[in-house]
Amino acid sequence: MKNVTKLIFMAGSGFLLSGCIASERDMSTLKLQLKELNTTIAQMQANQAELAGTMDELNRNLSISGENLSQVDAQIVKLSAKLDDLTASMQSGAASAASAAPQAAAVLPSDLFAEAKTHLDKGAYDSAAMGFKLYISKYPDSENAETAYMYMGDAYAGAGQSKQAAIAYATILQKFPQSKQTAAARLKYARSILPLGKTDEAKRYFASVVQDYASSPEAKQAKAELAKLN
Repeated sequence: MKNVTKLIFMAGSGFLLSGCIASERDMSTLKLQLKELNTTIAQMQANQAELAGTMDELNRNLSISGENLSQVDAQIVKLSAKLDDLTASMQSGAASAASAAPQAAAVLPSDLFAEAKTHLDKGAYDSAAMGFKLYISKYPDSENAETAYMYMGDAYAGAGQSKQAAIAYATILQKFPQSKQTAAARLKYARSILPLGKTDEAKRYFASVVQDYASSPEAKQAKAELAKLN
């Protein structure tokens, strides 16, 4: 009887001991898993911080790129004006050579363009519109003709002449289908026809800007215009 009791006691002790060992092993495994989890969380936080820094840098670069693009556009206008002047001077020289009568000094295209642009910047919209209209009539094939149409539309829009503004913007879309100013021309055309009661057509043009030029500043403006109309 004593032997049986001893065996039972020994077996019970074995179970308790194995249970303690198993519990310690589970605790060690749990601690290891917790440590790995903390390491993973820390790595995710580091990656998130790095991503945030990358996004900030990207936004700064985009801002700088936008400023650089504006500067490039301005340089293109200036170079185009110089080319227009050279072309006009060559034509004037050829005309003088073919005629015995003295020729009056011709007004350079760049001077005419600059004068109209000055009027536009000062808010003298009627004078600006007349200036760009004259520029286009005298130099319809000039390098800056497309920009002149855009500015003429802006001048008419500023003067409250929506129909004339719409015609100017529409001319860009028709004559210069590959223009880098297409998104702006569509946006401005849509805005100019709203006062004319052409809301549905305006919506289509706003939507086309969003669809075809999704990453452009014009697309953001077009979305805002659509939100106001819906």
